[in-house]
Amino acid sequence: MDPRQLRISDYGYELPDQRIAQFALEPRDAAKLLTWNAGTIAHRHVSDMMQAIADLGFGQGGHLVLNETRVVQARLIFPRGDAKPFELFYLHPAKDSVEQAMAAQGRLEAICKVRYSKKWKDGDILMIDRLRARRIRIEGDVSVVEFFWDSQETWSELLEHLGQLPLPPYLQRQAEAADHERYQTVFARVEGSVAAPTAGLHWTEALLKEIEAKAWTPAKVRLHVGAGTFQPVSSERMEDHPMHSEEISIDVSTMRSLADDQTIWAVGTTAARTLESLYWLGLSVLDGNDPPHCLDQWAPYASREVWPSRGEALHGLADALEAAGRDRYLGQSALLIAPPYSMKVVDVLMTNFHQPHSTLLLLVAAAIGPKWFELYQSALNSDYRFLSYGDACLLRVQP
Repeated sequence: MDPRQLRISDYGYELPDQRIAQFALEPRDAAKLLTWNAGTIAHRHVSDMMQAIADLGFGQGGHLVLNETRVVQARLIFPRGDAKPFELFYLHPAKDSVEQAMAAQGRLEAICKVRYSKKWKDGDILMIDRLRARRIRIEGDVSVVEFFWDSQETWSELLEHLGQLPLPPYLQRQAEAADHERYQTVFARVEGSVAAPTAGLHWTEALLKEIEAKAWTPAKVRLHVGAGTFQPVSSERMEDHPMHSEEISIDVSTMRSLADDQTIWAVGTTAARTLESLYWLGLSVLDGNDPPHCLDQWAPYASREVWPSRGEALHGLADALEAAGRDRYLGQSALLIAPPYSMKVVDVLMTNFHQPHSTLLLLVAAAIGPKWFELYQSALNSDYRFLSYGDACLLRVQP
């Protein structure tokens, strides 16, 4: 079946509110871990990761792919006299790359969601401390906003000083002091996300060292997670759902290292989307095109007679970038991974348990097949905690 014809109502399950984790467990690796190997389920904890990966038949090592993005303080609260304040949720820059935006000084055009948007009159300048905001225009349910400030601070520094942590909407609470540390991975390095790559939240420095000692080599990629990751699929058929795009970045040397025949283990759906995007970007290059700046959501679903290998696609993309004088790929991916998609790069996926009727659940269904429902029911029956601060699963991707 073409994924355009998928009915999102077929990808639902009953998620009681009390199963949505409201706070992170301590320590990080105390979370439960469900392993899935061609229908065989085992229950462990993240701290037992070496045994869990052995359950899947991958004890010999390979590449452990981590998303090194860091969450920014994206919620900006602008006072409005006695009325409820405006809340501007910074989503991403309107023009520049995410990393260029983080380094911007003095001025930035950005895409924002605005609470009480109708109350923001044309020409009104909002102000919080040394930061001012003017709306340029409205585009659908978001606004293009010009931020400007007189200090020498970067946009990153302003968000750190004036913003608030953007916890997922389903937590329905304000961020607390502990969230500032727990809603970041221990390997977060490059600022730009407005949501955490949550599978990575379970990892500790000690666990990473333990995995490395067993011949798993860390590989760092970046996908700056957007608020679209929480966007529900509101249309019944997927052909009517516009997939959100997110900025991805990976250096050529990492691409080449991943082009061997070793196992590739993606920590999180964001790492998986980045890796799978590289295959389709490489395929476009092998077809005689320049590396696309933005990968279309339907790119994988065109028919073709020959399917290049993972190594051919990754080396092809790396060759094209180097020929253009570039040492990394930086662009956008709107890739939709949904049944009957077959993973081209990822062999093992670690991920949390996702919302019903979400594109993240579709990705899981593509990774392991129609028995995804059985996996989720096992987790519900075994008192697993769901969503961002919840427990995790480790999946052997179906061939």
